[in-house]
Amino acid sequence: MGRIPGWQTQAIYHTVAELMTEDTPDTIIISQPSDTYVCLGYHQKMDHVFDRKVCTEKEIPILRRKVGGGGTYINPNQLFYQCVFHQSRVPTDSKKVYEQMLTPVVNMLKHFFDVNVELKGSHEVEMNGKRIAGIGGGQIGEASIVVGNILFDFDFETMASMWSVPNEQFREMAKQAMKDHIITLDDIESVLSMDKIANQLIEEYETYFNRKLNPGGMTIDEIERAGEMGAFLRSESFLNYVDDANGSSKRKPLKIARNVFIHYDEMDMDGTKILGSFRVEDGKIYSAKIEGTNSRMESAVLGKPFDDWKKCIGQLETTS
Repeated sequence: MGRIPGWQTQAIYHTVAELMTEDTPDTIIISQPSDTYVCLGYHQKMDHVFDRKVCTEKEIPILRRKVGGGGTYINPNQLFYQCVFHQSRVPTDSKKVYEQMLTPVVNMLKHFFDVNVELKGSHEVEMNGKRIAGIGGGQIGEASIVVGNILFDFDFETMASMWSVPNEQFREMAKQAMKDHIITLDDIESVLSMDKIANQLIEEYETYFNRKLNPGGMTIDEIERAGEMGAFLRSESFLNYVDDANGSSKRKPLKIARNVFIHYDEMDMDGTKILGSFRVEDGKIYSAKIEGTNSRMESAVLGKPFDDWKKCIGQLETTS
């Protein structure tokens, strides 16, 4: 699709998926957004993810997609790949679907760069142990979908400024974690154009599936429906949608990368509320900021399982 308006990078694959039947071809969409926007995952609650006031001030639109994953910041420094296959032509195991759709991405990066690139967990593409792609997936109608991107560069400051956060300590902790765990092609001094990367990615998909990809545009029905879909994904009713059955009304930890989360939690001790932000890696507390600048408490929980932080504080106070 080349360079297209940001809303179309979401609306097109939604439309292809919605209209897909067993008789329509499997489709891989490669595109680059021409402008900046942020995008909610299907199960997320708006007020828990993005600060609408800041987004409005920065004139950055918000969309919600119909597939899972976390809130994302999208700009022209990213290349999208969106795989829309009929459910009858992919494995029933979602992990295997991710493996199918993401292995060509891994192979493309290995083709160009002398770096360690791996598919980790079920759906994380990592370069030199850091995240280089945001991945989401799910099912719309009869279509199985895996969507992702390649980061050529990333604006950490703007992304962090648009989060809805409980306090500024949480924001700074999350921003630093992003810088520690996200890598871009600019970081490895790549000078390759987006077109060259896109063309090689297409070749890798052809090799992996042993099928020739036939370039094609959208049908008349798809073009008409994409406009309607774009309006829906930006509509107030869909942006404010809350899937309570999935527990989305509860604030969730902010995911930074595989096994890296920022938590905000509280406990009550002798009538005093203790609140803190925690950077948790592989289940253990990497750093902590207790409100009120209690360095003794912060030191006590470092390296401990996050689930035990309240017990650690309780023991600390008991022995003091």
